[in-house]
Amino acid sequence: MAEGLDAAGAVGEVDRFDAGRAVRAVARFGLPGAEGVEGLRVPEARWEEFRRLVVAERVSGLAVAAAEEGALELAEPQWEDLLAAHRDAMAWCLGLERRLLELAEAFEAAGVRFVVLKGPAFAHAVYPDPSWRSFGDLDLLVRTGDWRRALAVLAALGCTRRLPEPRPGFDERFGKAATHRTPEGEEIDLHRTLVLGPFGLWIQPEKLFERTAAFEVGGRSLPRLDGTGLLLSACVHAALGQRRPFLQTVRDVAQVAAVAEVDWEALGRWAREWRLGAVLRHAFAQASEALGSPWPTGAREALGREPTRREARMLEAYTGTRRYRGGPALATLHAIPGLRSKAAYVRGLLLPDRGFVAARS
Repeated sequence: MAEGLDAAGAVGEVDRFDAGRAVRAVARFGLPGAEGVEGLRVPEARWEEFRRLVVAERVSGLAVAAAEEGALELAEPQWEDLLAAHRDAMAWCLGLERRLLELAEAFEAAGVRFVVLKGPAFAHAVYPDPSWRSFGDLDLLVRTGDWRRALAVLAALGCTRRLPEPRPGFDERFGKAATHRTPEGEEIDLHRTLVLGPFGLWIQPEKLFERTAAFEVGGRSLPRLDGTGLLLSACVHAALGQRRPFLQTVRDVAQVAAVAEVDWEALGRWAREWRLGAVLRHAFAQASEALGSPWPTGAREALGREPTRREARMLEAYTGTRRYRGGPALATLHAIPGLRSKAAYVRGLLLPDRGFVAARS
């Protein structure tokens, strides 16, 4: 019996329905190599709980696709309710894509090279239909040498940075990204590396710019990471972005690994050079546990070396309870080479400029 049918139990047996399990089944819909989803029904008394979870885990596109294929069997009111939620998500995505085209033109005019991370890059590059993968903001990666010019471009477009850097030069030395808001309330995250903390310091973003590809939005070609870079980005985001990632984020890992052209030798080299072995293993394990998807072919060989104790400790700073007790900041301090650089990092955290303090307040 497929998990979907078992999740709902016999028709009318509301107490046997597991909304979390049902949403995980939706999250793996159409995933190559994973168990199929068939006959998933949601009792009317549990519909609101299920719909809220679908929206919260950001898999409304997969739920709509599953319903259109008949794998998720919905009553007409349920279908209309789901479709309304997904239409709202898609309307927001279309607005962000229009904004992305504006940003691309402005960056190109200023001579700032960039690549699109996550959201639209995943949606258009690796999913069967972009509507399967919604997104709520834009993430753009720029070279550290272009950081100041990129900030100026966003400011000229009327975007407001949510928090200034703690002290001059902190961004380029220790920062990950700067979050901006447009006058319309859209969020743009300008990145100079993929993640905050020690792993962000060890990653060499310049090398990611050596492996790029393109995707199309509105008839315009936009830059993204190639399949290997997409998988690295997906794994880093899933393993380190939040202590418990959204199901959409976990699906990204499995989806990219299943359909993208990944250079496993290069990925393994990055894992060794940038000390990401534990991070990649954790991301693949999350996808396997949450979605029942197998580890991708080539992953175990590429990640054959066991992570060092230091890598494991650094990962625990993100995934364990230390995350909420200053774990990432302390891990960053240990990863920064040189006493002067360590002192500059501590000074930025403990003695920030007045503008930073005022913004935090």
